[in-house]
Amino acid sequence: MEKIVIEVDELTAAKWDSVELEKKKEISKKISQLLKVSLNKDKVDFWAFVDEIRNEAKANGLTEEELEKILNE
Repeated sequence: MEKIVIEVDELTAAKWDSVELEKKKEISKKISQLLKVSLNKDKVDFWAFVDEIRNEAKANGLTEEELEKILNE
Protein backbone atom coordinates (compact mmCIF):
# COMPACT_ATOMS: atom_id res chain seq x y z
CA MET A 1 0.00 0.00 0.00
CA GLU A 2 1.06 3.57 -0.69
CA LYS A 3 0.15 6.60 1.38
CA ILE A 4 -1.57 9.66 -0.05
CA VAL A 5 -2.54 12.88 1.69
CA ILE A 6 -6.06 14.24 1.63
CA GLU A 7 -6.81 17.58 3.23
CA VAL A 8 -9.74 17.73 5.65
CA ASP A 9 -10.97 20.32 8.11
CA GLU A 10 -9.29 20.66 11.51
CA LEU A 11 -12.11 19.02 13.49
CA THR A 12 -12.17 15.94 11.24
CA ALA A 13 -8.40 15.61 11.51
CA ALA A 14 -8.54 15.83 15.29
CA LYS A 15 -11.27 13.20 15.48
CA TRP A 16 -9.38 10.93 13.05
CA ASP A 17 -6.40 10.98 15.43
CA SER A 18 -8.55 9.47 18.18
CA VAL A 19 -10.01 6.61 16.08
CA GLU A 20 -8.75 3.07 16.85
CA LEU A 21 -6.15 1.67 14.46
CA GLU A 22 -8.39 -1.18 13.27
CA LYS A 23 -11.23 1.22 12.47
CA LYS A 24 -8.79 3.49 10.59
CA LYS A 25 -7.66 0.51 8.53
CA GLU A 26 -11.26 -0.41 7.74
CA ILE A 27 -12.18 3.13 6.68
CA SER A 28 -8.95 3.53 4.68
CA LYS A 29 -9.63 0.29 2.81
CA LYS A 30 -13.12 1.44 1.86
CA ILE A 31 -11.90 4.84 0.72
CA SER A 32 -9.16 3.17 -1.32
CA GLN A 33 -11.69 0.95 -3.07
CA LEU A 34 -13.95 3.91 -3.87
CA LEU A 35 -11.08 6.00 -5.21
CA LYS A 36 -9.87 3.11 -7.35
CA VAL A 37 -13.28 2.75 -8.99
CA SER A 38 -13.70 6.48 -9.41
CA LEU A 39 -10.24 7.12 -10.87
CA ASN A 40 -10.71 4.38 -13.48
CA LYS A 41 -13.60 6.30 -15.05
CA ASP A 42 -12.93 8.63 -17.96
CA LYS A 43 -15.01 11.52 -16.63
CA VAL A 44 -15.88 11.84 -12.98
CA ASP A 45 -18.96 13.81 -12.10
CA PHE A 46 -18.25 14.99 -8.56
CA TRP A 47 -21.78 14.61 -7.20
CA ALA A 48 -22.22 11.22 -8.85
CA PHE A 49 -18.94 10.22 -7.22
CA VAL A 50 -20.19 11.47 -3.83
CA ASP A 51 -23.40 9.48 -4.25
CA GLU A 52 -21.40 6.42 -5.26
CA ILE A 53 -19.21 6.72 -2.17
CA ARG A 54 -22.26 7.15 0.04
CA ASN A 55 -24.01 4.11 -1.45
CA GLU A 56 -20.90 1.93 -1.34
CA ALA A 57 -20.16 2.90 2.25
CA LYS A 58 -23.77 2.24 3.24
CA ALA A 59 -23.69 -1.17 1.52
CA ASN A 60 -20.58 -1.99 3.55
CA GLY A 61 -22.22 -0.94 6.82
CA LEU A 62 -20.68 2.52 7.10
CA THR A 63 -23.82 4.63 7.44
CA GLU A 64 -23.75 8.36 8.10
CA GLU A 65 -24.77 7.58 11.67
CA GLU A 66 -21.90 5.09 12.09
CA LEU A 67 -19.40 7.56 10.63
CA GLU A 68 -20.67 10.31 12.94
CA LYS A 69 -20.37 7.92 15.87
CA ILE A 70 -16.75 7.10 14.92
CA LEU A 71 -15.89 10.77 14.55
CA ASN A 72 -17.48 11.63 17.90
CA GLU A 73 -15.56 8.97 19.85
